[in-house]
Amino acid sequence: MRTKQCFMKMTQKMKSLVTVALAATISLAATSAMAGPIYTFSVSEGTQPTGVGTITLTQVDSDSVQIGVDLLPGYGFINTGGPHTPFAFNLTGSGALSISPFTTPAGGIYDATSVFSLNTGGGDNTPYGTFGIALNSNAGNGSGNGYFGDLLFTLNRVGGLDTNDFVRNADNDPIAGGSYFSADLSNGQNTGAQAWALRTQDRPIPPTSIPLPSTLSLLGIALAGLGFTRRKPA
Repeated sequence: MRTKQCFMKMTQKMKSLVTVALAATISLAATSAMAGPIYTFSVSEGTQPTGVGTITLTQVDSDSVQIGVDLLPGYGFINTGGPHTPFAFNLTGSGALSISPFTTPAGGIYDATSVFSLNTGGGDNTPYGTFGIALNSNAGNGSGNGYFGDLLFTLNRVGGLDTNDFVRNADNDPIAGGSYFSADLSNGQNTGAQAWALRTQDRPIPPTSIPLPSTLSLLGIALAGLGFTRRKPA
């Protein structure tokens, strides 16, 4: 009788431990899975073809989003009149912005003297209006001073940055609803502004995560506890 009572007490304690472990596991799993959806923009309009480039937003952490611009071979970012800005977009929210070192071009440097830099004052890309954030180039105007290649960099914001913070620009934009991104592009001959207004927001890629080691340990405790509570005294 006493053995049975002891076993019941131990079982009750183990059930409590299992409950706590499962709750902690769920909490940690939710934390490790925290990420904004991946958004892609593959359709544009302007001087260049509609499929001239694909822009991808990827959540890095709670304060950072990676921005990739994959252009067709032979196309690049330039400065021209208009005024036109090499690359521009809009964000909601506030906080100090910075760019981690460019992955492509390495460090933001694309020749011996020309570099890209973040301009939080924004820029224009006529006829697509004014944008709140821009990448400037200190190169001269025209295709001869352009960067012909892709862009890949990480944008950071103090206080948090999410892929959902990238929004449309509706300022004097001929695209209904406004554009998310704009660029001044060239293929070596034709130059002009390009704008991206469509994204796969109806079917974003769901965030994924790998469970943290502590999460796996707690899950192991919970499973072991469940197995123990099913055992009966002899």
